[in-house]
Amino acid sequence: MDVIRSDEEQIEALKKWWGENGWAIVGGIVIGLGAIFGWRAWQAYQIKIAEQASDIYATLIVDVRTKKNDQARTLAKKLLDEYPKTTYARFADLMLAMLDVEDNDLDSAREHLQHVINNADQEEIKHLARIRLARVLLSSGKPEDALKLIDTVDQGKFAASYEEVMGDIYIQLNKPEEARKAYQLALATSTNQGQNDSFLEMKLDNLGQPNP
Repeated sequence: MDVIRSDEEQIEALKKWWGENGWAIVGGIVIGLGAIFGWRAWQAYQIKIAEQASDIYATLIVDVRTKKNDQARTLAKKLLDEYPKTTYARFADLMLAMLDVEDNDLDSAREHLQHVINNADQEEIKHLARIRLARVLLSSGKPEDALKLIDTVDQGKFAASYEEVMGDIYIQLNKPEEARKAYQLALATSTNQGQNDSFLEMKLDNLGQPNP
């Protein structure tokens, strides 16, 4: 009898506990499952967005190569407006900056490149935008601003590109010896043994012999 009574007491205790806590457990399970399915749905949505942006960017590239610049600009702006958080939007900014330089609209080019620097998640893309922005500033006759932009940057694997731009800046600042050192460092750190190195060697040759 004690055993039976003990079982009954346990059953009653279990019923009471379930009445007090059961819905909390069910709710926790529902919330947990909802989070799992919500995460999967979010991932699927992100994949879909990336695919859509990729398709638009692929068409944009074709338009640029075939000199359909107006259509390319329209697609680039579509990426910026409708897919602003994607990497393709940063690529669109870079492409718009390139088209702006071709049209000699350097102010607009600077805005697009600065937008990439401020918003890109990937450091590689930031480096690319920073180097291009330095060149745009040089073209605008602002070598001091260009030097300030890149002088203290951690160059990483972009050292050769940064040093080449640094050399160009020093040329515009009429500092040939500093330019020479920058070009030499660009050659020393270059991983490109092709046309770009030839350009660097030509820039060094144009400086003549170093001062004794």
